[in-house]
Amino acid sequence: MYPFKNILFSTDFSPLSRSLLKYAAAFARHHNARLYLHNAQEGSLPPQVFRLSERALSEHGYEWLVAVRQELDELAQNELVKGLDVHILLTEGVAANEIVRVAQEHQIDLAMIATQRRGRFERTVLGSTTETVLAKINCPVFVSRQPVKDFVYYRGSETTIALNRILFATDFKPFDNNARDLALQLAATHGSKMIFMHAIGTFMGYIRSVSLTETEDMEGRIREDATNRLQKLAADAPGTDSEVVLREGRTYDEILEVQKETDADLIVVGTGDRHRGNPLGNNAERVIRNANCPVLVVPS
Repeated sequence: MYPFKNILFSTDFSPLSRSLLKYAAAFARHHNARLYLHNAQEGSLPPQVFRLSERALSEHGYEWLVAVRQELDELAQNELVKGLDVHILLTEGVAANEIVRVAQEHQIDLAMIATQRRGRFERTVLGSTTETVLAKINCPVFVSRQPVKDFVYYRGSETTIALNRILFATDFKPFDNNARDLALQLAATHGSKMIFMHAIGTFMGYIRSVSLTETEDMEGRIREDATNRLQKLAADAPGTDSEVVLREGRTYDEILEVQKETDADLIVVGTGDRHRGNPLGNNAERVIRNANCPVLVVPS
C-alpha cells in the first residue's frame, strides 16, 4: 500500500474531477509511481478502441468516442504529468464498478475521486459513484470536493507537497489500524505534524440527566482512558511532531471543528466495518461531505 506504486486518477472530465489531477500527479512524481488516467463509459466500446482512427470511429457510429479519446489524450499531455509513467485506460461499464475493478486489476495503491456535496435533504449525502467505490474498493481513496484547502503547489517543473498537518481521527477500533499506519507513513515522508483525535461522544449529558452516582468519577475515568490511548498513539510515533486532542460531542462535528482549529491539510479516517450496514459509517460519510480539506479514506 505504501509507498504508492500505482495511482489511479478516474475522471468524468468535469472541472471538479480535473481538480484532483494535481494531487495524483504530485504523489505519482514523489513516489515515482505509475499513474493511470481512467474514464469509464456505459456505452458499448469497439475492440481496440485506441487503434481505430477518428474516421473509422465516425463511420461506425462512434463519433462520441472521438471526443472521449481527445479528452484522455489532453490529460496525458498535461504539464502536470510531464515525465511521469502515464497509462490511459478507457473501460466499459458503470463508473463505480469499473473503478473498483480497475483498482484490483492494476494493484492500485491510491485512488483519486472527486465528489459532489449534496443537499441535506437529498437521498444520499455523497455522489452515488463515491459511495459505491468506498463501499467496495480495497485501497485507500483520496476524496475531495471544491472548494477545499490545497496542499500541492507547482512552480515550473518543481512540485511541492506541503502536507504540514495530518488529522487522524480514531475510535480506537481495530478497523482504524490501517488508517493510522498510513497517516504515520505520510507524516514521516512529508515531515508532517500528526494530530491524533478522539471524540468521546454526547453520552456525558445522558449520564448527568439520570443522576447516576459517582458521575464525576466515571467521566474522569473515561477521559483519562481516552487520553492515555491518544498519548500512546503519539508515543508509538517517535520522531514525529504530535498533538493529541480529546473532544466531547458528535464525532463528525468534532472532526470538522478540529480540522478548522488546527488548519489540518488532510483528514485520515478508516471506513469502519464494511460488513455491517453502512459501509462508511456516519462519521466518515459526513466528514467527506463537509470537510474543508481533502479526506483520505482507508479500508480496514
